Amino acid sequence: MTAPESAAPVPGRLKVGSDGRVSGPATIAYNDPFPCVNGSWGSRAIQGVVMHTMVGNLPGTISVFNDPSYQASAHFGIAQDGSIHQFGPIGKGWIAWAEVAGNATWYSIEHADDGNPDNPLTAAQITASAQVVECLAAFAGFPLQVTDSVDGRGYGVHYMGGEAWGGHTCPDLPPRHVRSQQRQAIIDLAEQIRHGTAPPPPPAWQAQALADAQQLAAQAAALAALLTPGAALDQAQAVESDAAALVTLLGAHQ
Repeated sequence: MTAPESAAPVPGRLKVGSDGRVSGPATIAYNDPFPCVNGSWGSRAIQGVVMHTMVGNLPGTISVFNDPSYQASAHFGIAQDGSIHQFGPIGKGWIAWAEVAGNATWYSIEHADDGNPDNPLTAAQITASAQVVECLAAFAGFPLQVTDSVDGRGYGVHYMGGEAWGGHTCPDLPPRHVRSQQRQAIIDLAEQIRHGTAPPPPPAWQAQALADAQQLAAQAAALAALLTPGAALDQAQAVESDAAALVTLLGAHQ
């Protein structure tokens, strides 16, 4: 008789301290100086948190957000290994310069992408993002849900603000919007973190689907390496990107 699979442990909850620093069972570093130089004061009632992408990695983003000439920042940055960097305090009125017209009413999280916004979030990033989103939602009172409207509440994306928010495609590129589509997995995990319960073990077909997606991604990458620039190469790279996103999504639910 085969023993039943055990569910993965649920990550622990983070909390906001009296100094505005988030702490808990995660790898968290705090900007020096705290807050970073790019930012202001006077935030209003918070509607939610916005997903951003770095078009790079965490060290470079830390450097940019500490350079006054860039006039940009975020509340948090999450590296591909899931480590978290907090740039400014929560609950103290500090405003990160991340969404222009949305700065005063939205928290912001930058995610490393190794220079390619079509790279899906890693499983470690999904976990860390879920911990931060759950913490911020509990603190500010907004719901754990996906939103694509500046008038909504929950987990949004930078491009939903249009020109008023800077006219960006962030956190990913159309038409696939790989990272945007990972928000629901983050919200699902945030709900588990809040209630301290894990979902039942995944069915056998899900493990097979993950293996098939991994094989497809590898085959598409191998094919793309053999092709010259053109429509065929573009299609192979698109398949590789979509398969990689599916691998990350399925992997987060194993």
